[in-house]
Amino acid sequence: MSTWFNSVDIYCERLDASFWAEPMNAISNLSFIVAGLLLWRQRSPRSTLMAILIILIGFCSFSFHTFANRLTGLLDVLAIAMYLLVFAFLIPMQWSRSSILIQLGSVLLLIISIVFSQLLIGYLKPPFPWLPPGIYLGAWFALFIYTLSSQFLNKPAARYLWLAVIVFPFSLLSRQLDMPFCDFIGGAHWLWHLLNGLTLYLSSYGLCLKQDSKYEQF
Repeated sequence: MSTWFNSVDIYCERLDASFWAEPMNAISNLSFIVAGLLLWRQRSPRSTLMAILIILIGFCSFSFHTFANRLTGLLDVLAIAMYLLVFAFLIPMQWSRSSILIQLGSVLLLIISIVFSQLLIGYLKPPFPWLPPGIYLGAWFALFIYTLSSQFLNKPAARYLWLAVIVFPFSLLSRQLDMPFCDFIGGAHWLWHLLNGLTLYLSSYGLCLKQDSKYEQF
């Protein structure tokens, strides 16, 4: 059990095991808090749920960039995974035709996309070590499909989802440039937090944007 509390050092900014060794990486998690609070202002059950999940990501990521051990790293991943699963389950409710089977199929699509991306990244990682983790690439592929579906079934929501589709690759790029840019600007993981907060806000806003009175219940 003690191994869960062993310090980890995987980011440019961290030079020792102290609590405040990653100030920029820690403070930049405010982007998730701000995104969650802005989404909360929609005051619907769906927006409240997504706001809580985004704020949870912010707190878990903050804990990982301060305590920096395997346990807080796991909490960070679980918070992201929870957001992705809930988003995948709810996004069909933005379409003109939805059912529990379609919602479960949407979740299955996300899982398949992540598993396939993880396998592909694992195969390509040796010659291309700069490739991102499969969970993020798979989530982007799934978001693209959800957005394409929304384009035909809910264009107002699709506008925000397309913005999220466009912003996320830049967010992911900043994550991968943390170590390559370490000697130049002291890393770029903080920029991943800022752009990812924007991505989550845009995608959640599209998820929660009402198409008509049919969606007022949730």
